Amino acid sequence: MLPRIVRAAGGVVYRSGYPDTGPQFLVVHRNRYHDWSLPKGKIDRGETFEEAALREVAEETGLSCKTEDYLGGVTYPTQRDRPKLVRYWLMRVTTGNFLPNLEVDKVEWVGINGALSLLTYNRDARLIERAAAILQDRTSTRLYVVRHGNAGVRSKWKGSDKTRPLTEKGREQANVVADLLARHPITEIISSKALRCVQTVEPLAASLRLEVSTTKKLNTEPTIEDIRKYVGTFEGGSIVLSTHREWIEPLIRDLDSRGVPLRGTRRWPKASIWVFDLVDGEVQAGYYAGRGLAQPVGGVAR
Repeated sequence: MLPRIVRAAGGVVYRSGYPDTGPQFLVVHRNRYHDWSLPKGKIDRGETFEEAALREVAEETGLSCKTEDYLGGVTYPTQRDRPKLVRYWLMRVTTGNFLPNLEVDKVEWVGINGALSLLTYNRDARLIERAAAILQDRTSTRLYVVRHGNAGVRSKWKGSDKTRPLTEKGREQANVVADLLARHPITEIISSKALRCVQTVEPLAASLRLEVSTTKKLNTEPTIEDIRKYVGTFEGGSIVLSTHREWIEPLIRDLDSRGVPLRGTRRWPKASIWVFDLVDGEVQAGYYAGRGLAQPVGGVAR
């Protein structure tokens, strides 16, 4: 049974027309927690996530906004160690002015660099980063490409290779992947049809309350043309792909051969993660995150 989760929603609020900084983002200071964060709050009974996001932004900031792009959901533990799921939207201000209140005592409008330095939590900085990328180009996409976890030795599995499951070590790796990626805004999770790939992202999907969709386009033995074509279909969102070495290695080799900037060692061990930024379905930059996402926020081209 899934643990009872705290459901919440919020917004990355922006305003345009500032050539010195680019789009400016609203960050809020919560006197109760002594932190700088993004406006958000718990969902009321009968509300959708999007309705709650608009209401909470209005209550905390005094601003009426219009939702634009969906940025994704993040999960993290509360101070009482309960799982909390927050879904965010990019929001444009329409009317209103800030007045200090019980939740928020002050706000700041800052450009992306100011936001990244001011925000207390990395998860909020990642949301600002995604919002800035989207405002620069609405086709902006972030792909988190995960190789499946440990599934034992293929030659020792007597059934179909597609049904080979994760080992106990592989299940532990899947939980680590979930803990790492759940703190990044995620909109969708897609997997190879192989059971080991699906199982690698099931804990992440459970924490974000998302379904895992499957496709044969992430299976083993693709041609590089197949990979290029599939990657080219993504125009928007922050998407997790769970796949195989036979899919990841040709992709990396191809990007290298075409001079796409890639940071980090050329490796793809089990349960490792590559991160790519796309515009118009074309990879612009990427980095190897290993079995963790140690790259600083802003390390990939926006």
